[in-house]
Amino acid sequence: MSTHWFKILIPAIICNSLLPVSAENITELSGKDCRAMTNAGVISAAAPVQCDRLRQVRFDYIDFQGRQHNNGSIIVMDAVSPYIAAIFERLYQLQFPINKAQPIRHYQGNDDLSMADNNTSAFNYRPIAGKRSLSLHAYGLAIDINPKQNPFVKLGEHGGASFKPEDGAKYANRMQFRYGKEQRRGFAEDVVATFADNGFLYWGGFWNTPIDYQHFQVSRIMANLMAAMPADHASQFFDNYVLWYQSCKASYPTAYAQHKVNDYVYYLETKLNSKPLSKTFTLSPGKVIAAIQQPLQTSAICVRD
Repeated sequence: MSTHWFKILIPAIICNSLLPVSAENITELSGKDCRAMTNAGVISAAAPVQCDRLRQVRFDYIDFQGRQHNNGSIIVMDAVSPYIAAIFERLYQLQFPINKAQPIRHYQGNDDLSMADNNTSAFNYRPIAGKRSLSLHAYGLAIDINPKQNPFVKLGEHGGASFKPEDGAKYANRMQFRYGKEQRRGFAEDVVATFADNGFLYWGGFWNTPIDYQHFQVSRIMANLMAAMPADHASQFFDNYVLWYQSCKASYPTAYAQHKVNDYVYYLETKLNSKPLSKTFTLSPGKVIAAIQQPLQTSAICVRD
């Protein structure tokens, strides 16, 4: 596919103040919060991001009984916090139900306990389940939403499947509407676009195995890059990331509907003729920072081959 740039310039930065959230909903972690996380095993000195790069996002939500709550709380990386706040504001507007949302330190960092309690959560310094490599949760760049309705499903070699949490097995059938049965709500499928439009394009429901319906994240290259960047550059990078995706969505609606929009990392790697972008930043941070400070240009590169 041609990578010639069309001369359609779009602003380089989305001003966070334009997002439909209040700054009061996003706060730095207190010393008390950080100590509680450390004592619970949720963070340590080895974590790729420390408390100074994390933010607590508070939000209102509606539960599965239609009751309103004003105590939703989730911890994420600073650069994405305005967009996470925007996501949960949109879920509230849509009356998308959330069972519970509290930081995972309340479960001593135990992901299984959090899932069993159907808790929506984000930051947790831990490896990927069953592996040694770090989960994107360890960067504050992954969200698990309604684990019961959106279980983690591991498929066996001979067709068997295991579910986390276990009672998530009743939601193996992903049909929201079924003859003779009540409508099922809180499915991640209903909010894939909301997460993608705010920078969280990568959904565990797209995976072959395991299938992680509850899980939304950025790419690993992004996580490594944003953790290495100073906070202000990481914020500018993510602003551009969201703006690039939204521009591609407007210019190429069919590709958007088919989940075939390339992300901003691919745009920069192509523009700089160097990848992976995180390695480029390690070798030449000024080169990457200069690139993200240039106006964006929409092009055919929006569409994945």
